[in-house]
Amino acid sequence: MAYRDDSEDVLEAPTSEGNLRIEVAPRSVKVTIGERTFHVVDKVATVLEQRGKTKVRRESFKIDRLIIARDVPHEDLGVWIELPGGWRRIFGVAPVSLLEPDGLTALAMLDRLSHALRNAVIDHAGEIRRAVEIGRGLDKVLLADHGDRFAVYARRLFRDRARLAMEIHDDGRIVLRQSKKPVEFTIRSRFGVTVTGDWLRFAARRQRSRKVLDPVDHARGPDRARAPDRIARRPDTRRGLHRVSVLGLKPAVRTRVPRRARGR
Repeated sequence: MAYRDDSEDVLEAPTSEGNLRIEVAPRSVKVTIGERTFHVVDKVATVLEQRGKTKVRRESFKIDRLIIARDVPHEDLGVWIELPGGWRRIFGVAPVSLLEPDGLTALAMLDRLSHALRNAVIDHAGEIRRAVEIGRGLDKVLLADHGDRFAVYARRLFRDRARLAMEIHDDGRIVLRQSKKPVEFTIRSRFGVTVTGDWLRFAARRQRSRKVLDPVDHARGPDRARAPDRIARRPDTRRGLHRVSVLGLKPAVRTRVPRRARGR
């Protein structure tokens, strides 16, 4: 049962791991669930995890930007912090299954708690208005709304931070940042964007895809199979088509086959 005390500084909500509790003070925020604790004091974020009876794992981070993100469609709650080289998810919980009798009620309580937590740390979000995370486990994609553009951050294989992979501007410009040289094109119509499975396809008029990218170029064995929630481009047989996926690995550049040679 979720409740608030008389001062409205404490809020609790059930999750899949137990009760999630937040305590909001004028200069600090504390979040506790089970043996894990996350708290923010001034410009420092700290994560504590009890391991055994006496051992405690402690990580502290200096806050540049810190945001609260909700998962789509699983409704997880995640805390992301910007570190040198990218973003990292340092704390998170999953909601009670909607198949449970009290699943919808528990989700409504978690929504209320998430809103309160977001307001408590809103000064650390910078220009980011809201954030969404997509995926499961460690391989989550972060989507940040900057107002004039959306930024997509994805973690590469064997990396602990999500780096900027794609920017979507409000004027239709799409910037892919998978390589050292960004690839930019413009979508003039909403009908130029197609969602197929785990792929986003962008159709830009009078533009030719200059690079042919293989999203599974680095999958060379069973231990390096396609990891979820990566960002990559794939070629299309028609001109002006760019395909972006959250199920690819680091792309490789290949040469385009001339049209005359295709029929041979």
